[in-house]
Amino acid sequence: MVPAVAELPLTKRFEWRARRSDGSQHRGIMESETYAGVVRELRHQGLSAVSVALTDLDAKPLERATPGDRGLSARFKRDEVLSLCTQLSVMMKTGVSLVEGLETYAAQTQCKEAAAVIRRIKDDVCEGEDLSVVMAKWPRIFPPVMISLLKAAEATGMMDQMLGRIARDLAKQRKFTRQVKGAMAYPGIMLFVAFVAVTVIMTFVLPKFRPLFLAQGDKLPLITQGLMALADSIHTHWILWISSLATVVVGSVMWARSESGRHSLDWLRLNTPIVKNMFKQLYVVRFAGTMGTLLAAGVSLLEVVKILRSVTGNSLYAGLWDELEERVNRGQDMSTAFLKSDFVPRPVSAMINAGERSGRLCETLDHAAAFAEDELDTAIKTATSLIEPIMILGMGVVVGGIAAAMLLPIFGLSKSIHT
Repeated sequence: MVPAVAELPLTKRFEWRARRSDGSQHRGIMESETYAGVVRELRHQGLSAVSVALTDLDAKPLERATPGDRGLSARFKRDEVLSLCTQLSVMMKTGVSLVEGLETYAAQTQCKEAAAVIRRIKDDVCEGEDLSVVMAKWPRIFPPVMISLLKAAEATGMMDQMLGRIARDLAKQRKFTRQVKGAMAYPGIMLFVAFVAVTVIMTFVLPKFRPLFLAQGDKLPLITQGLMALADSIHTHWILWISSLATVVVGSVMWARSESGRHSLDWLRLNTPIVKNMFKQLYVVRFAGTMGTLLAAGVSLLEVVKILRSVTGNSLYAGLWDELEERVNRGQDMSTAFLKSDFVPRPVSAMINAGERSGRLCETLDHAAAFAEDELDTAIKTATSLIEPIMILGMGVVVGGIAAAMLLPIFGLSKSIHT
């Protein structure tokens, strides 16, 4: 009987890139049974792994993640992206490898969908793909500006610092977006309260006075007659009213998602007197901060312009980006495009012009973003202080009008009794 021969472990050749604590870059090829073995050996040599990939001879066809996995992407919260970047930055600065950082985050996060996405990202990174390439498979989760910054970091080996910068930028964007949403949510809440108050009065209060009003016949004020007619219509045809309201709501949502609807809403944001300055400053914060960060990271100007199209989030800025791209392709200055635009405040365009002429554009863009942040804070406070009295006045007119329609017949009846 022939004795069984133990099967020898199969070694593979891995191409690696790593960085020492002093920032120096190193690369080479190592034989190992697993990816983890390469990472352990590099750490033993005092190196922090940046990327480890199978060589061309040993590489296998990879099963790629589904780019638009709607189920996982829809439940991956934006705050998770900020938390992921922050924690990866801290862990990599302390010597933890990228793969270990991803696995650690996936294990501690409370969101199951986030953990599933991060583990799929980790698996692809383990197979040798760059982090930027893997995250680009999930466009609904990771914004284009983040992918471009990661590509620049992979080229320079400064992944930990870039992740920290991405986290700071995402935190700023979240802060100002929440402030603007909070300012715009106030009118909606006030309108909802007014709608509920009117519904309660029309449904429960007005019927109590109906016999008294009918007894006066034609002597009722016109406002009271109109209010009673409306209440009768709601009571008799309530199904029609509910169906009409539902149709209006659904139609408004569908219209807002259409191209014409988005364009109209974008126009209103930039032209409505009370809130237009707030939105202009918000868009400046977005594009100036993003542009400065990308240029400082070494991203090409043409790539920066392409990313800016999705950063501002307003279709009316498309003309500005078209002109900017055309001027860059021709080798012309780009500050002229900002100076000619009606959507860029004059002080900001002047700063960009000065920065371009002095060769300190990145620094100037950071100053412009900081200036716009201060202006945005002021604009939000101003808009809120103006919207509040307007909404209170509107509610007072509606509720006061209904109260007057109910009280005027009572006053008229008391006069007739005394006479």
